[in-house]
Order: sequence, then C-alpha cells, then structure tokens
Amino acid sequence: AFESTERFRDSLYDYTTVCILEDFGNNVAATAAERVLKRLAEAEARERVEKREPRLPSRSFISGYLKSFRSVGEVAVAAAEGEELSEADALYNEALELTAQQSYAQAIEAVDRAVAAAEAAGSEGVQCAADLYSLRGMFSFLKSNLVQALQDLDKALEISPSHVRSYLRKANVFTEKKDLDEVARLLDQALAVDADDAETYFQKGQAHFLKQEFVDAAADYQRAAELDPDFVYPRIQLGVVQFKLGKLADAMATFDEAMKRFPERSDLYNYYGEVLAEQGGSDSAVTAFEKAVELDATNPLPYVNQAIALFQMGSNVERALSLIQSAFKVDAECELAVAALSQIYLQMGMFEESLTMLRRAVDLAKSEEEMVSAITFRETTAAQHRFMKEHPELLNKLMGGGM
Repeated sequence: AFESTERFRDSLYDYTTVCILEDFGNNVAATAAERVLKRLAEAEARERVEKREPRLPSRSFISGYLKSFRSVGEVAVAAAEGEELSEADALYNEALELTAQQSYAQAIEAVDRAVAAAEAAGSEGVQCAADLYSLRGMFSFLKSNLVQALQDLDKALEISPSHVRSYLRKANVFTEKKDLDEVARLLDQALAVDADDAETYFQKGQAHFLKQEFVDAAADYQRAAELDPDFVYPRIQLGVVQFKLGKLADAMATFDEAMKRFPERSDLYNYYGEVLAEQGGSDSAVTAFEKAVELDATNPLPYVNQAIALFQMGSNVERALSLIQSAFKVDAECELAVAALSQIYLQMGMFEESLTMLRRAVDLAKSEEEMVSAITFRETTAAQHRFMKEHPELLNKLMGGGM
C-alpha cells in the first residue's frame, strides 16, 4: 500500500522488516525492497544532479587522476629570446603551476581567464590554444560537466587535430558515459597520430580492464611500460591484472621490479597494498600501506586502506579509526575515507554515526551513478536503524542477517 501511494521510505521499512523477521529468506519481500530502493534512489539522485552546480571532487581524487598521465601539459615558451608571451599563454602557464601545487580552484580561474584572453586575441600569437581548451575540458570532466568538457576538447582538436592528449581526455569522458565503443575509436585516432604513445596504450589497457579483457589489458600495459620505462602506472596496472589472471608469481615480480625502479612512489606502495589485501595478505598489506604513508604523508588513501585492513583483521579498531581521522586531516573530502568510515560504523552497530557518513557520501558523489549507490546504502541503513529502534528485542536477528 505504501509503495502504491509512493511513500517509498515507509514501504522500504515494511519490506525490510519482513526480510529481517523471516531471516532474509523471503524473496518476494527482498525483491520488493530492491524495487523500492531503486525508484527512491534514482529519483533523488536525478533531482540532486539537476539542481546542483558542477563541483570538483576531492583533492585526492583529482591528484590520483592527474597521476595517471605523464603530464598535465607542456609549458608555453616565448618564440624568440626577449619576446614576451601572450596574455593567454602566461595565464595558461600560471594554471599549470597552480595545478602542480594542487590549487585546483585557482587553476580553473586562471584557465578561464586564459581562454577569455585567447578568444579576445583571436588565437593570434597564442601558442597554447589547443592545450588551453584541453586543460579546461579536463577540469570540466572532473566536475562531471561532461557537455562542457566535450565542447572544449572538440575545440582543442579543431585547433590541433594531432593533439593526442585531447583524444585521451575525450576517451575518459566517454568512459564515464559508458560508451566503450567510442572510447576505442578515440584511442585508435590517438594511435594514428602517434603509434608509439605510452599514455594511449595505457588508456587502451584501462578500457580492456573495464571490459574484463585482462589478457588484452596486460598486453597494452606491457607495451606502455616498454615505450616509457619511467611511466609507473602501466607497471602498477600490469601487476593488478596479472593477479586477476591468477599469475601470482608474475604479479609479484612486476611489483618487485617497479618498487626497485620507483622506490619513492607512495602511490605504487598503496596499490601494491590493495592487491595484497585483496589476496588475503593483510599483514603484508598493512606494511605496504605504512610504507606509502612514510613516503607521502599528504596522500589520504593509504591511511584509509590501512584502516580497512586493520579493521578486517579485528586487531586494532581504535587504530583503524585514528587512521581514518588522519586521512580526513589530509583531505577533509576524501570520498574513500567517508565510505570506509560509514561501513566501519555500521559493522560496529553505530547506526547514527554511519548514517552521518552516508549522508556525506551522497553529497560528495561525483556522478549520478555514484549518487544512486550512496543513496541506496543510506536508505538501507536508515530502514535497518528504524527497525532496531522499534524492535530492540529483535536486534540479534538484524545483526545476524544482511541485506
């Protein structure tokens, strides 16, 4: 009755109650709960996305994305000694410097002013016109403003049809849109411009990885590493995909070689720890995460991953919570820290605290799809929390089951 009158939260609560009372064995109630959750989450996510202004994700997310490329862009230089750069070129260089400093909001302001200066000059005497539009397209992509991103990236390719970086960034946009056929077409266009571009092979590997075509992904990662031995990410992903293929000795050898070649890369040790944790090697994973923190205390991800590993081991809950707080000190909007803390609180039976984190996760969601997922977890937890408050005598049923 509640479902038919679109009182979805009340409907979800009743279906959830049936599931719990029947030890999660009532398939009709479980299916109905999923149906209601889907309608509720999709409607709220759609409304939120329509109303909110495009916003940047967390600093750590942007940093991780940028590290998957060898460079954000090349600095504009004067054509001749003693000659001054155009205003657009100077502002573009300022944007690159601000990006390197992780001052992303200020970098976007510099990019916008550079585009305005380039358009006022009619692109005359502007060296970096294609790079400029490509950079703004990248930031629009990071803000989930895909329409603006495509407009800028198309403009960059109109100015310079051989601008490989714009093909790769445009492929990222279509990856977000889940149009992997268009991704493949764009990467082929990039290779037609430069058949030996390591970044393009790395992105091809990523596309194969998303489609779970692990053998093809491994071949592309290997090729990228051969083309640019100083590009760490193909080696990381090669090790990951070798684990996926069950080639454990090869994966360990890949990571060992990478760590010898890049002993100061915190992100390498963090990904290595994630692979070890997935394989059940929690103690070794914790050691890898500790090394990642030692190398870069400003990266929140190894704090969070170490916390998750410790919590799953059940060895030191207080230490796990402390590590997540350390991650928040580094990046107050770290999406992974919010998600991890919500799950830890939930497993500890701290429903109110978990719901606080889940509401925050909804606010931080980068895409509509992520928002649907966050809302789904929030509403499921809220329904279970309501059951706990209204039926405390049946708490054991709730904590012993799962949805």
